[in-house]
Amino acid sequence: MKYTLQSCKYVLKNFIYVFPFAVLPALFLSVSTDESALIFVFENFFSGNVNAWDFSNLFRAVSVLNFASWEAVAFGFVGIIAVIFCVSLMMALMEKHMRIGKRTFNGIFSKINDNLLSTSGYVFLLFVIYEFWSLITAALLYFVSRITITALAYIFIVVVFFAMHFALLYCIDLIYLWLPCMQITGFRAAEALYYSNQLSAPVKWHLLLGQTLSLLSVETLICFCTLFAPDPVSFTIFSTALYALLIVVYCVRMQIAYFDLDHIERADLVKYYQR
Repeated sequence: MKYTLQSCKYVLKNFIYVFPFAVLPALFLSVSTDESALIFVFENFFSGNVNAWDFSNLFRAVSVLNFASWEAVAFGFVGIIAVIFCVSLMMALMEKHMRIGKRTFNGIFSKINDNLLSTSGYVFLLFVIYEFWSLITAALLYFVSRITITALAYIFIVVVFFAMHFALLYCIDLIYLWLPCMQITGFRAAEALYYSNQLSAPVKWHLLLGQTLSLLSVETLICFCTLFAPDPVSFTIFSTALYALLIVVYCVRMQIAYFDLDHIERADLVKYYQR
């Protein structure tokens, strides 16, 4: 929780510098989201009719590439590419800010050449993990929704939901500090993964808790947006803001945790008159 609170504080203090980097990928991810599948899943869940769930709607509700249409797939791919470029720039800006205390955009575009390859591999791996998770989660939810005893079906749905979230975030936790480690140390991928795991091992469960609260909070708010947004445009605006916030907090927490665990002094925390 410590790193999540520090991340929220950093985002609030530097909102106009970091948040714009997340808006474009968040917009494409929002547009690729299948709102009709989400409505189908949520309405049947809250009406006590989970037996009406089908695998197609469940998968489309959780997948980035939900295959509802070719446009959704295209927007999903563009969103992933946008994440790579924007996160590369965001990480460069934050590293500069935390290293020398200056939050300017000068030089971050030249840094993208160093960050792009590592960010591409990291984002692609996250995408593969998440899509594989989406497939398994949709299949398990569909399977337990076939239980004819409604109360029992709901119990298993809740168990599957939280167990699969734990599995997803635990897998992500294993590589969470990999990206800043590659970018800051210059280690090769395997060496950076080994070193980042050494650093994160003492706080693994703290990071897992922070990520769980962040993800569940955003998912809850998206649920409300899906059910109560008056029109598709409103849903897109609200979900874009939520996706952007999730991306920013994820990246900021990753950088803050790495600096702290690797005992790198953060210049952004030192007042200019103290230097």
